[in-house]
Amino acid sequence: MTEANTHGVAITPESKIVAKRNGPRTMLPGTWIGRGLRLEYLDAYGGGQETSGVLLDWCPVGPVLNIRGARTLISWDRVCLLELVEG
Repeated sequence: MTEANTHGVAITPESKIVAKRNGPRTMLPGTWIGRGLRLEYLDAYGGGQETSGVLLDWCPVGPVLNIRGARTLISWDRVCLLELVEG
């Protein structure tokens, strides 16, 4: 038994299409703004780096952190791990 969705594509019980989510999509929770993060990322040479800082904001390019008093933007494609730091 098949049925057509709004785009005219046949949907079978084996291949259900997941409905699109309404509302804004965010990369990081808004509650993380102003909190400390531990960050692991790849540098320009592909080597692993680790640092910590305060999350100031995030944008489509990547997270903006205060690291040692300087605003720093890390590209999303370089980020390996973002972990919320307790305290």
